[in-house]
Amino acid sequence: MKVLIAIARENNARQDNADASRCADSIKAALSAKNIAADLFFVEPGDFLRSEKNLIRKIKNLNPDCVFNLFEGFSYDAQREIDFAGILEKTGIAFTGNKSKVLEQCLDKNLCKNLLLKAGLPVPAGLCLKPGEGLSSSKLKLPVFIKPCCEDASVGIDKDSLVSNQEDLNKVINLKLQKHPEGLIIEEFLSGNEYNVSFIGQPPYEMLGISIMDYSKVNAQKPFMSYEAKWERQSPDFNKLIPQVIAKNQYSDLEKQIADLCVQAARNIGCSGYFRVDLRQSNNKIFIIDVNPNPDINNDSGFARQAYSAGYTYEEIICKILSLTMERLNLD
Repeated sequence: MKVLIAIARENNARQDNADASRCADSIKAALSAKNIAADLFFVEPGDFLRSEKNLIRKIKNLNPDCVFNLFEGFSYDAQREIDFAGILEKTGIAFTGNKSKVLEQCLDKNLCKNLLLKAGLPVPAGLCLKPGEGLSSSKLKLPVFIKPCCEDASVGIDKDSLVSNQEDLNKVINLKLQKHPEGLIIEEFLSGNEYNVSFIGQPPYEMLGISIMDYSKVNAQKPFMSYEAKWERQSPDFNKLIPQVIAKNQYSDLEKQIADLCVQAARNIGCSGYFRVDLRQSNNKIFIIDVNPNPDINNDSGFARQAYSAGYTYEEIICKILSLTMERLNLD
């Protein structure tokens, strides 16, 4: 079997981009350990300036059996992640992760939230605010949490994302809209525990594990996962905010409820391959805050820690994702 590992190549020092490169190396090593040939395939900005037929030809000429898709767009253009998955679909070649429609629905957090609401699933009270719109009629209760509408990897989540008073709210909104003109999601802040749940495969899915981040038990600067806490090793919170995997024999009724909500969310969005659902607790209620298709699967990621808890080695979980991808191609 021949595998191409697709990854972005651009001149950008952002830490999540560097981590994606490290992930590609980890996956290549894992496949090599299982005697599977794998090469890096760099997706560059220029690939999208020409006809998509050129990129399709570029991929097909390498004659891969599967593309391990780690391409998440570019730092200045996250939408290219959707475009590239669509191009992979047109090649007819198997590729890991989620399809373009799922990526499109999840990258637009407002669209994803509305789909979950339509399905009757619990999400935080909130709204989507675009440039030129005001909050005058908003009935949101402070504090609120502000994040970009169309970014992933915690981009745009920083010390100013949690706002407790009206004066700061207007100031933060104006500043963030300048950086993220596609819009902002503004939601009532949920102060309880955060949960991350990873899955692989097709419905009904295989759940790898549930992790919990109890902010009350750590001396964190902020009670949420900011970009720097997630990616920047020099951040004071980088080594503090590490969600802990809950042992499966210790699942309470709450964890079972969480697992069920995640499966319902994934089915309604159409997730497959591998993905993660993020939830947060408030007043003994659970709310879905994000559906994350194609999350970080490096060997030290939260996804990998949950796979280890489920009994997989890193090499085994990467090969499992690959084998499930080939099965999906046959189903399609």
